[in-house]
Amino acid sequence: MDEVNKTSTVRPAKRGTDLTTYLLLFLSMVVLLAVLKIAKAILIPFALAVFFAFILYPVVKFLNWLKIPYGLAVGIVIIAVIVVCLGATFIIAGQLTSFAQELPQYQEALAGYLDKVQSAYEGVAEKFASFLPGKPVTSTGEQASNNILPQLFSGVLTGILSLFSVLSHFIFIIFILIFLLSDARSLGEKLVKAWGKTEEKRAGEIVEAIRRGIGDYIIIRCAINAGLAVVVTLCLICFGVNYAYIWGPLTGVLNFIPYLGATVGLLPPLVMAIVQNHSWFSIILLMASLLVIQNIEGNIITPKMVGERVDLNALTVILSLVLWGYIWGMVGMILAVPLTTCFKILCDHIEPLKPLGVLMGGKDS
Repeated sequence: MDEVNKTSTVRPAKRGTDLTTYLLLFLSMVVLLAVLKIAKAILIPFALAVFFAFILYPVVKFLNWLKIPYGLAVGIVIIAVIVVCLGATFIIAGQLTSFAQELPQYQEALAGYLDKVQSAYEGVAEKFASFLPGKPVTSTGEQASNNILPQLFSGVLTGILSLFSVLSHFIFIIFILIFLLSDARSLGEKLVKAWGKTEEKRAGEIVEAIRRGIGDYIIIRCAINAGLAVVVTLCLICFGVNYAYIWGPLTGVLNFIPYLGATVGLLPPLVMAIVQNHSWFSIILLMASLLVIQNIEGNIITPKMVGERVDLNALTVILSLVLWGYIWGMVGMILAVPLTTCFKILCDHIEPLKPLGVLMGGKDS
């Protein structure tokens, strides 16, 4: 009888402890998200520096394997990054300047195209309206195009400039990147030791899981997207689409955003082909070519190369895009998958968070 009473007194205490633990974890996450939102001006460059460190560290290791001193290898990689970034900035900035100067002409051409589409629509609508009772259809095409076009082009320009606004933090990112690459060899050991001797095994598992999961994913994803950007740029050049050196790299960058990026990346070059008065056959052929390229990348290359490195279900990916997009904007959406994967790895190795890790995982979780 005494044993039964002891058991009955212990269980409520454990349940209360669990509830307190989960409540504290929830409050901690809310505070963490608030800090990430408030301090984004500092944290975004740091997150991007970590992102680039995952990409560049294998290059530094390779140069070191070639008997180049580690510090010199880091210096060579950093200088190469600066040269490539400045060259890309010079090319893209020239394209953007030219695009901004010719923007009124493109607006006028697109307005004329929208007027034709609106006229065709009104003609069909009037025919249907003649068979239906009620008020006749009134024309709002001109007003609609006048309202939509400025918003459309300003939205496109804002989106492009927001992607390259990271260059304003370029020096800060390079500065952090130098320290990350310099300490990369011992950083894993430091992180393990920081957990204490009693948790060294678990900390080592977490560090290794992050290195294998996020590190390999970032490298492979960047290689795929760089190849996609080159192929799309060459395709647009072959079709004579203006500013291919903007739309091609933009497609590669947007492809970091799951589900949405591939679709959004198709729109600017197609709109540009329309305002250039390309024939319908050329536009349809361009659309088909871009769709084939995107499908080969999305359904064959990426699944085969990425494989099981990212164990997130579709709902988790969508919610992460919304959350990180709200916190860090476009950069947050680009980094959403690596950041969420890192969080899931932590959940898988921390006992109170394991149920959340299971909910976030794919079919085999």
